[in-house]
Amino acid sequence: MVVVGLITACSTAAPTRRDVVIGLVGEPLTVFEDDPSARFIASAVTETLVRRDAHDELIPRLAESVPTLENGDLRVVTDDADAPDGRLVASFRLRDAKWQDGVPITATDVRFAWQQDQAAAPGTVARWTADRISEVQVLGVRDVRVLYRNGERWDDYALGPHVMPSHRLAQATTEQRAAYGREPVHAGPFAIAAWLPGSMTLSAYPGYVLGTPKLGRLEIHFFPTRAAALQSLLRGDIDIAPWPVLEADLARTLDRFADGTHLLAHYVPTETGALLRFGSDPKRFGDPLVREAVELTVDRQSIVDDVFVGRARVPRTYLLPPQWAAEEDVPAARPDRDRARALLTEAGFTKGEFGIAERGGERMTATLGVAAGSPARTDVARRVAGDLAVIGIAVDVRERALPDLLNEVRSGHFDLALTTEEAADPQLASERWAGLVDPWFDVLAGLAAQAPDRSEKRAIYAEMERIWTAALPALPLYQELRVDVAPQGLAGIQPTPSGSALSWNAYEWSFSVR
Repeated sequence: MVVVGLITACSTAAPTRRDVVIGLVGEPLTVFEDDPSARFIASAVTETLVRRDAHDELIPRLAESVPTLENGDLRVVTDDADAPDGRLVASFRLRDAKWQDGVPITATDVRFAWQQDQAAAPGTVARWTADRISEVQVLGVRDVRVLYRNGERWDDYALGPHVMPSHRLAQATTEQRAAYGREPVHAGPFAIAAWLPGSMTLSAYPGYVLGTPKLGRLEIHFFPTRAAALQSLLRGDIDIAPWPVLEADLARTLDRFADGTHLLAHYVPTETGALLRFGSDPKRFGDPLVREAVELTVDRQSIVDDVFVGRARVPRTYLLPPQWAAEEDVPAARPDRDRARALLTEAGFTKGEFGIAERGGERMTATLGVAAGSPARTDVARRVAGDLAVIGIAVDVRERALPDLLNEVRSGHFDLALTTEEAADPQLASERWAGLVDPWFDVLAGLAAQAPDRSEKRAIYAEMERIWTAALPALPLYQELRVDVAPQGLAGIQPTPSGSALSWNAYEWSFSVR
């Protein structure tokens, strides 16, 4: 009997693992910060009406379906006196879902969320999204109608409306709202069970509208640097390092240990590009000839090959494939430094002391700002500076705190800046360049926003890309390549090209039976 018992025990399969440990860099103050770590948490504990999946397609979540012209839930209304240019009207029906405290989610929560976004600071994504919407009408307990602004033909219309628990926040004090940011009661597949300094535990919410998550717990550890997160991953202390914890410049390191036997590195081209932004000083990079000389000097393909092991792409413009509005991928011009020097001569520059170009007694020196915290970006900035030195442009690379760098770019008080620009939404991406390219570019941006379908929008965006490339307000250096490292046996990991947090479908994650 003892022998039979031992044989039976040995033949019993080990229980399937139902927890996973995730490493993030930087600990946010709240779940709703505009920060990669916060976005990862928010994507697991909150839910939206509609999301984009791994194929960049709109899929329903809290909504029963995505409103489309084909199913009749999306219309273009042309007889509204308040919208002489016509407006989009979308009807959403919510699933029979509950907040994590058991209270039903209603159409009133959709209207409440939009009202909160209207009060967000100008320039934020929340405010920009709210401004695309003219009105949110509550038609019933689970039915809501969204009226978009006059002339709006926003391709991501279904991503605009979302939900917030009005029963908890409508009468909340400032202190209660601050506490909610740390421990939100929302509708996602996981809820915050504990948040201690340096770590967080998320527990599965069994009442999640799309079904009980397959994992029972997500353990999150916060690290001060990505080097610390990488070492923890190498030691086996964490299972998942989601982008941007690790960057694609670590490809050689990752390829050595994430070989598919235990860990697997998922590389996905994103719709975000790293751009060399030009300042507007006409004595420097405000001169079109100087910008063209820079384009013909920087060896962008070499950057991709050396830093990213050839996995990234050199973009043509501010829109990048696989974004639907982007032009077909066309190889970037190879360096032609003799032509670059000729352009500087045409612009009035001569070779001065130490080989630095001069014009009117003023040396061609510049500062290149780059956000601190990413060795990849800093390495690229130094490569750019090295390339420009060849044609007599002396560049000093300076790391900046990201908020300071962005403030300098917005104010226009900079020479050169290496920034990352998201282009998942072509309309929002285009509006960021308003006033910086050409007046016709701005006109076309308005026409693209009003175009009724993607085919017409795509034709307009193609012309905008041509104008943008000719004006060259920035030089696209490389397409960001996201890398997510996860256990080989963890099914359901689906990185997205739009840059959504890896946790967008965490309820589907599961380990195979050991």
